[in-house]
Amino acid sequence: MQPPCPLELEDAPAGPPKGTLLAKLDELPPHGGKELVFRDGHMVLRLIVQRTGYESAVVYENRCPHAGTPLNMFDDKFLDITGRRLICRTHGALFEMESGKCVRGPCKGDYLRPVAVTIEDGAVYSA
Repeated sequence: MQPPCPLELEDAPAGPPKGTLLAKLDELPPHGGKELVFRDGHMVLRLIVQRTGYESAVVYENRCPHAGTPLNMFDDKFLDITGRRLICRTHGALFEMESGKCVRGPCKGDYLRPVAVTIEDGAVYSA
């Protein structure tokens, strides 16, 4: 299975316009993850911002390809116990951080949907 095309947020229901500040890297929590929720009436868009290095991060739609549920259940923690992979708290699926590919669990071989972003001066913006 091929990874999905990046989601252009301005084209998504409830998505913010291009150039919207999503996160400042130095303001992410120590574990590096944060959920962003955008609403427009009944439409909801959930995103994961996960820091991957000093000046890098990945952004995915916060939706497991197996059940459609958010990866996190109660807070902004998205990493497994090793801190190397994203985990879905519903069924334990594990995803490579850089590619979003599921490497273990009921959706093995599927991908999280990436979000089109740019990172400039320590901040993540919708692209």
